[in-house]
Amino acid sequence: MICRLGAGLWLFCFQFFVGEQIARLGWPGHYSMARNYISDLGAVRCDGGATCSSLHWVMNGSFVLQGLLIVFGTVLVRSFFPERLVYRIALALFVIAGIGVLEVGVAPEDVNFKLHVLGAAANFLGGNLAMILLGLVMIRRSVCEALPLRLRSWITFALGSVGLLATLALAFRGTPSWMALGWHAGTVSRLAAYPLPLWLTWTGFLILRELA
Repeated sequence: MICRLGAGLWLFCFQFFVGEQIARLGWPGHYSMARNYISDLGAVRCDGGATCSSLHWVMNGSFVLQGLLIVFGTVLVRSFFPERLVYRIALALFVIAGIGVLEVGVAPEDVNFKLHVLGAAANFLGGNLAMILLGLVMIRRSVCEALPLRLRSWITFALGSVGLLATLALAFRGTPSWMALGWHAGTVSRLAAYPLPLWLTWTGFLILRELA
């Protein structure tokens, strides 16, 4: 029962995408998914010529809720995973990721930038490293398993890898390599942020189905 509740919390992590799209509705003019950071939707100070969403509270609330869903979902679903150190490390990284995204919502980018960036870094690094770690373990275990399990292993590893590479790319934003590839900040930040909620939603569904 407890594990099912945890999986349900993970499944509800899809709310992050809903909150983002609702917050976009309050943006004056055109909000670019490619050029604008996700965090721009949570900026709260619209004076002095700055642009922000009138629905910033939705985005920040979604960040905070996401953090709670990840942390409590991970704690409740831990019994589903084997009692091995590698899984405990991965679950701990998920908790760190959850605390990070909660911090992003509590400290919007134009209120406390350093704390906001620290939270985003914890979310991106924690979540993506956890998926890579789980993916590697699952790949090793699923060599002789059925095709769906092998695919699940590689999808987990691929999502974490894409997210981690995008996170590293954010550290070099504005460099000539970005310009040459035609990358934009919004695109790269989403490649860093989206894999985790997508994986949690998908995995929450799979766990619920398996425990049904």
